[in-house]
Amino acid sequence: MHPVLAVTLQAMQSDMSRMERVAMNLANVQTPGYKREVIAEGAFTQALRTQGLADAQQAGAVATAVHLDMRQGTMKTSAQGLDLALSGSGWFEVLTEQGPAYTRLGNFRRDAQGRLVTAQGLPVAGTGGEIQLPEGPVSIDAAGRIFEAVAGDGKAAKARSEPLAQLKVVAFEEAAAARRLGNGLVAFPGATPRAEGGTEVRQGYLENANVSSMQEMVQLMQTMRHFESLQKVALSYDEMLGNAIRKLGEGQ
Repeated sequence: MHPVLAVTLQAMQSDMSRMERVAMNLANVQTPGYKREVIAEGAFTQALRTQGLADAQQAGAVATAVHLDMRQGTMKTSAQGLDLALSGSGWFEVLTEQGPAYTRLGNFRRDAQGRLVTAQGLPVAGTGGEIQLPEGPVSIDAAGRIFEAVAGDGKAAKARSEPLAQLKVVAFEEAAAARRLGNGLVAFPGATPRAEGGTEVRQGYLENANVSSMQEMVQLMQTMRHFESLQKVALSYDEMLGNAIRKLGEGQ
């Protein structure tokens, strides 16, 4: 394939991937804890500038890597004591049969075994493994430490001095590619989690999606116009090539 057509085709494929991401973001504008998806384009742009047109198609596959926009979503209050939100770049770790997964959706509950679990029943990880909760209410501080709450003076509950457990909150490099697993869970293949001490846990809150409908619609229109422009480039080049071949044949 001619380098011009190869670059144009790869750019059109990137536009299609971008439109898929915009559609995904718009569909989850009301999903708590959702982080909008973006397409990484660094490798494709660098290929055009430094490696030449012929190598751009080979490097283009990296341009479709999906990354998450980790900007903070707004908080909304909840009447549930086990609803938790994160303020910062961290993730709750969840234990699954396939290994650890990560979420910002903190609508947790206590299961029949007394464990802290997700809405689907998957155990939420603590720094010491699964988290066992007492029968009564608990208090969770900004560091993710879980305390048993006991009756106070009749107006409020007080927390015992010794924590029962601590939530495991981790973070990843901003460049880490993400893969969605469903039900608010995310995996970061090949990335190593690190302890995140700068993220605060907010008890009685849920984080809203960090998606702006207006921003996504603008992105959608820009992408569609760019795709149409590339389509015209491909058609014009094909027509020019056809005319050149036809004139060459007439000259013989």
